[in-house]
Amino acid sequence: MVFNRYSFYAQEAGVAMGRTLGRNGLRAPTLKMVADEANMGISTLHQRFGGKRNMVPLAAAGYSGIFWTRVARRVNAHGWGGFLPTDADDVFFLRAWLSVEELARFDDELGDAVRQVWRDLRLWLGSSIGRELTDYESGGLVIVLRGLWDSLCSADPIDADLAQQLWSAAYDALTDDRAGEASAGDDLLGDLAA
Repeated sequence: MVFNRYSFYAQEAGVAMGRTLGRNGLRAPTLKMVADEANMGISTLHQRFGGKRNMVPLAAAGYSGIFWTRVARRVNAHGWGGFLPTDADDVFFLRAWLSVEELARFDDELGDAVRQVWRDLRLWLGSSIGRELTDYESGGLVIVLRGLWDSLCSADPIDADLAQQLWSAAYDALTDDRAGEASAGDDLLGDLAA
């Protein structure tokens, strides 16, 4: 199923679902919770989406569009560092996104939509660096970004400045003029073989 994350109802339900997830954590929102947050009647949501089963992936797709537009604005304003949250509002939106990702583990349709977003992000990361990335490089960046996001939103969050330093180091490692040289991972493997 293809989700239109830019439809009005998907975005409206997405905002409501994002607020609900950001405030209440990982519990999948009920139609009533989303309806209350969106100032809609449950019957309106049911009519638009045909029930909770259809609403969650569509609302998540709507929220995805809102979340990633917010990230894009930060990246445009702050460069590479914009991939990380810069204030409490950004952390709130990030917590909601991480909840959407967690819900995607249990919903195949939602999982497909989230996987597509991460595929698109890999291209975006390469564009931000200014060159095409290998699968190894883009996969590594995704792992680092997800880890930093999770660490920034945990019960014992990592220091935001340290997170920025780690993220900057990942950028520096990929923009360094060491083209054609062995990567640090290759050196480590060589050291282990010796």
